Amino acid sequence: MTMNLLKHLASSRLPQSITSPEDIDKVRILRAAGLVIAFVPAPSNPLTLSGPERATQVLTITQKGREELLRFHASHGKSPDADRMHAPETFR
Repeated sequence: MTMNLLKHLASSRLPQSITSPEDIDKVRILRAAGLVIAFVPAPSNPLTLSGPERATQVLTITQKGREELLRFHASHGKSPDADRMHAPETFR
């Protein structure tokens, strides 16, 4: 599930490299939704738009991503860890 990856990223030190093809696809979804800022490589064969990507680099979770995590936790009756849910001072 894509939200599980977002939760994992929220509790991890960023930036973080992602190499699993399935997780790279999830990062694409998160980035398209505006929930993370990430470098996602183009497919290895630009003519056919196919081939494995090597890795993606997740730089940060956006404010929208943090709000989505809070909504997700609230809808599942869980209390998020406040220390991990707040952006560093430089991003506020």
